[in-house]
Amino acid sequence: MAVPYKLTKNGFETHWQTNHLAPHFLFTLLLPMMRSTAAASGADHTVRVINVSSDAAFTNGPKKLDLINPNLESTRGAMACWNRYGHSKMASIVHARAIHDRYRKDGISSFSVHPGISKTNLQAGDPTLIGSLIRTMVRLLPTVIPLDAARTTLFCATSPAAPANSGAFFVPYGKLDHRPGKWTEDKQTVTELWDESERMLRDAGF
Repeated sequence: MAVPYKLTKNGFETHWQTNHLAPHFLFTLLLPMMRSTAAASGADHTVRVINVSSDAAFTNGPKKLDLINPNLESTRGAMACWNRYGHSKMASIVHARAIHDRYRKDGISSFSVHPGISKTNLQAGDPTLIGSLIRTMVRLLPTVIPLDAARTTLFCATSPAAPANSGAFFVPYGKLDHRPGKWTEDKQTVTELWDESERMLRDAGF
C-alpha cells in the first residue's frame, strides 16, 4: 500500500499489477469453475466475486483511469505513492462492474468494497513524510478493528440482499455508495479496462 515506485519483473508498476492485473488474471483462471458452479447450483447468487478496493480511489487517485500509462511513472510529488495506489483501487471498482456486465447473466455477482480504515501494518509501505503522518493519524484517530474491516466483504459474500446491487461499490458496513457512478456508468471505460487488461497480460506472456 503506497509503496515507492517500482516495476515488477513483468514490467508493471507494483500497485497496478498487485491490485488489479493479478486479480483480473486470477478471475480468468477461475471463470470456468465459477460458471460451472453457478450452473450446477441452480441458484442465482451462489457465485460472488468481491474486489477489495479503497476510499483512496476517490481521495488519492487521478480523476479517471489512465489506461495509456497505467504505471503512472511520470507522477511526482509527495503524494505520488498514494496516487498510484488510488489509481489501482479505482481499477478494482471498475473491474467489479466489468465482471457484472459480462457475467451476471451466467449467475456470477460481483462487488467492490472499501473495508474501512483499520489498525494494521498496511500503511507501513510509504517511507516518506506523508507516510509517517498517515501512520500517526491511523494510530490516533478512530479506526475499526480488522474483524470489523471484514464485515462489508462478508456482507457482499453472504447477504441475500447484496446481489440486487451486483456491480456496485459498498462501504462499511454493507452500505451502497454511488460515488463510482462517474466511472462505472461509463460503458467505454468499463470495456476498455477489461480489453486493455487482457492485452497487458497477453503481451506479458500470461
